[in-house]
Amino acid sequence: MQNKTEFFAGANTKNGYTSCFFEIVGKKYKKVYILKGSAGCGKSTFMKRVGERAIRDNHSVEYIRCSADLNSYDGILLPDMGVAIVDGTAPHIMDVKYPSARENIINLGSFWDENKLKSKREELINLTNRKLDCYEHAYHVLSAVGSIRGLRNILINRITLEDKLKAFTGRICKKLIKSSNGSESIRIQTAFNENGFDSLPTFSNAQNVYLIRDKYDIAYRFLLFVREYADKVGAERIISFDPIDISKPEAIYFPKEDLLFVCEKRFVPSEKEIPQNKPINTSRFIDKKGLAAIRQKDRAAFKLYNALLETASHYFGEAHKIHDNIERIYIRAMDFAKLTDYTNKFLAEIFG
Repeated sequence: MQNKTEFFAGANTKNGYTSCFFEIVGKKYKKVYILKGSAGCGKSTFMKRVGERAIRDNHSVEYIRCSADLNSYDGILLPDMGVAIVDGTAPHIMDVKYPSARENIINLGSFWDENKLKSKREELINLTNRKLDCYEHAYHVLSAVGSIRGLRNILINRITLEDKLKAFTGRICKKLIKSSNGSESIRIQTAFNENGFDSLPTFSNAQNVYLIRDKYDIAYRFLLFVREYADKVGAERIISFDPIDISKPEAIYFPKEDLLFVCEKRFVPSEKEIPQNKPINTSRFIDKKGLAAIRQKDRAAFKLYNALLETASHYFGEAHKIHDNIERIYIRAMDFAKLTDYTNKFLAEIFG
């Protein structure tokens, strides 16, 4: 699609933090560097410098953004070089399987001044525990969000014109998607955090875009049918999941066809050019009489759903504030001159 791509590899879901790092990195990267350390130890800066050098040398770069903070990186992929660099600290926890043969640990904590951290031991433990509490509270609330959404889905599914939806999906898939021997890969475009839903321009360069207008939360059902068809005909596709419930797709991109099906509220268009967007209004697949009968219940559930999302984002915001305090302590203890020297040597090693 483009020389530079951004996406998430993890999500704050109704079941807690869910990582797709293993699925994304897979077996296609011949060298995987796993970064260890702490907040403030320079992991994002290290990856940013690698990305800048790769772009300068005209390599394709895929940035894995942090789902909690869009200004930070969880990883960087260099597909044409077969190199991946990923954050291996909690909650990502990616570790070595083939030491040195494929994976290498880079411990950025080796650039700490231990003496500066000794006096901050109790403060760091206290702050870390408070941060973990905030995340625990947020995930309990997201679990409730999932339950309320499940209630809405039950109400709406009973009045969904499924045969009509299936027939429409079959026609559009047969018309647009070609048979192949491709596979499915994952690129998550949306995260839920203190800002609510944060979407990246992961698929912004797609030229054939079908925007799904989805008032009653049935877009995922359309996309599940599309995914099923793509699997049957072996179409190469990239899937993005709903950030709170990763059993539900929110976008599917077909590279060979340059075709994107995406929930309208999650699509971030390109700043360079506007693609030829085609709307799909899912309200046409809802029985109007049935909707009138459940409208009051659906509105009540939707109101509660939004209130819970706001509460969850508040807890993530509190966690972020505490994280910033932790980060400041480690930053003061880092020897960034030594880290810069190491980074320069690393760049020379992989880029020559």
